[in-house]
Amino acid sequence: MVRILSVVILGFVLSACSSSPDEPPYEIVNKQFYDKTGEQGEKLFAYVMSVKANKRKGLRLDRPVSRSQIKDYLEQEHFDESRVLKLQLEDEAAEELKKELQQRNYCADGYDINEVLWRDFSVQLRGACK
Repeated sequence: MVRILSVVILGFVLSACSSSPDEPPYEIVNKQFYDKTGEQGEKLFAYVMSVKANKRKGLRLDRPVSRSQIKDYLEQEHFDESRVLKLQLEDEAAEELKKELQQRNYCADGYDINEVLWRDFSVQLRGACK
């Protein structure tokens, strides 16, 4: 039974792609800011941040694999599967939006983010100036 489980886990490990252990789980590849004036003269904006998800780090099978290595491998978070990483990206996008608005001197009296839209590997924050 233990050997069958080991074979199944090793088969799963063999199918994984390898990457550097210090790599973050995603890499920001694009940031875009859009602004426009609404029908009532309000200042509107949209900020899009796109990422490239990094691959799962693999296990080296040229030497024995410990249980802790297998556990660490199975506990790795992947951007497309992790709500935590997506929320982390959303927070990062909100911080970058704040910097962008300050740099452009847009929404000097503050702003509200009214809508958050998700695609596979990007988040869009939409809002209006106060």
